[in-house]
Amino acid sequence: MGGLSAAVLLGRDGYDVTLFERQDRIGKKLLLTGNGRCNLSNEDISPAHYRSSDSEKLESILSGMSDSERDSFYNSLGLAVCSVKGGIYPISRQASSVLDAFRFTLTELGVNIMIGYKACVLKEGGRIGFENVKEPQDKPYDAVVIACGGKAGVYGEDKDNGFALLKRMGHSITPTYPALTFMKCDDDLKSVAGVRCDAALTLKTPDGTYKEKGELQLTKEAVSGIPVFQLSRYLTDPAASELKADFLCFLDDAGSEYFKRIQTYPDRTLEEFSAGWLNKKLALYLIKKAGLKPSDKVKDSDTQRLYRVMTSCTFRITGRGNYREAQLMAGGVPLSEVTDDLESLYMKNVYLCGELLDVAGECGGYNLHFALCCAHIIRKAIKAKGEG
Repeated sequence: MGGLSAAVLLGRDGYDVTLFERQDRIGKKLLLTGNGRCNLSNEDISPAHYRSSDSEKLESILSGMSDSERDSFYNSLGLAVCSVKGGIYPISRQASSVLDAFRFTLTELGVNIMIGYKACVLKEGGRIGFENVKEPQDKPYDAVVIACGGKAGVYGEDKDNGFALLKRMGHSITPTYPALTFMKCDDDLKSVAGVRCDAALTLKTPDGTYKEKGELQLTKEAVSGIPVFQLSRYLTDPAASELKADFLCFLDDAGSEYFKRIQTYPDRTLEEFSAGWLNKKLALYLIKKAGLKPSDKVKDSDTQRLYRVMTSCTFRITGRGNYREAQLMAGGVPLSEVTDDLESLYMKNVYLCGELLDVAGECGGYNLHFALCCAHIIRKAIKAKGEG
């Protein structure tokens, strides 16, 4: 998104733009976004929806593009968009239509697209070296935008992406890891595989405590769903982290209503007691996790213990989805190593864009929005230098 957008914006400014793509076609990763529906942006953009070590600079980047500039950009591509529960989507709900709009526009602007060119070295003066390619080796460029993306969604190509290039320039890389993905558990979840239910989640890591609420999805060996994806951005050390789920979060006053229910149904079995509140498979799993039996009578059971399990069920985290299974890469180049214009502090007229930077947004169009913000800032910076 960042590279395609920068190419369009700079092409419209009259620059001679060349887009180098290491894969066999442009925009492959864009096709994976939003489960193929391409969630482009969100009506609620703020630093609160991102994980970054520099919230002040992040806020500056996000303010570098207005909503009207965003909407005008997509409209200029011939792309109609709509709002669905706060998310901004193409009216077609197809990522392929977004990519088509980019391709057609780039062609109309005369942007030179070079397929199969993987940059391996960047020298002063905008000279780029490519693997197994000789002809562009010594051609200088006035400005270079590095928008190689992160490691997530990688299928076969070099997983290092642009990081080797950036390290050679002198940049440091905040440790990267897959984000917006599921969490693997040490628990035996076979009995609840396929269950979907509302839950309030609390993730405790060595770095802090984070909370999310939404639909939890359970598989044989993992917990998944949007709230888990959101929390995975903070999962720097899975083995040292713990996830707890409150399955009674739908109640306004869980404690009061739970114990009132006990008084109302003392002669029901624990399985019967849970009916109407929880998914049956989940209820049986929680009863067993509390060390109780579904056939036990409510009045004869340790209902305090069951309540603790229902409202604070602990999952022992052992890992997460790999990069291929993740929607995003967390970590990357610290924002402290680029200027407010996203120019590298280590090489003049070289700009960093999108997922290469240490910024990880929530699900909901936040990461594509960030990439487009970067492209707008870089375009304005390059144009300002030209005018100066």
